[in-house]
Amino acid sequence: MSRRSRVRGAPSVALLLVGAVALAGCGIEPTAVVESGRAANVPVAAPQSADVLYFVAPDGRLAPSVLRDPRMSTGALLSRLLSGPGTQERGSGLSSELPARTDKMVGPVRVEYRSAKQVTVRLPYFLDAELSDTAKDQLVCTAAVSLDASAKSEVVLVTEDGPMSPLRCPLAR
Repeated sequence: MSRRSRVRGAPSVALLLVGAVALAGCGIEPTAVVESGRAANVPVAAPQSADVLYFVAPDGRLAPSVLRDPRMSTGALLSRLLSGPGTQERGSGLSSELPARTDKMVGPVRVEYRSAKQVTVRLPYFLDAELSDTAKDQLVCTAAVSLDASAKSEVVLVTEDGPMSPLRCPLAR
């Protein structure tokens, strides 16, 4: 067999192989969707070099939102948190249980550092009703992580109605 006839036969052999592979797949029945339960839930630690706000995921759990802006003070972070989720957070399904800014706001968020392990956060409004536990956790975790990535700091929330009991972030490591 000459070299020329081998080269001419190569496309025929390739075509036969492709056809055989295609025919081998025949007879396989499609399957229905198989339910496997809820998606995995993985705790996400706050990066040590970024500011993090905590919003509420669709399942009701706290979810971090990492800010790409230059580093902010704890007071500025909490003010940003009180402004609610931005476009990117809302697009990710995040929400907030914190009251929206209203005329009841009486000033900026003020942060007083009591010690390396405790901070007081003075919020700029009166509360007609108690904050939900999730809303408190949003504030406490955002403040605690801004002080220390392990989120072990104790946070005292104070509104115009008075101070609340000291709280810790439930996500503390």
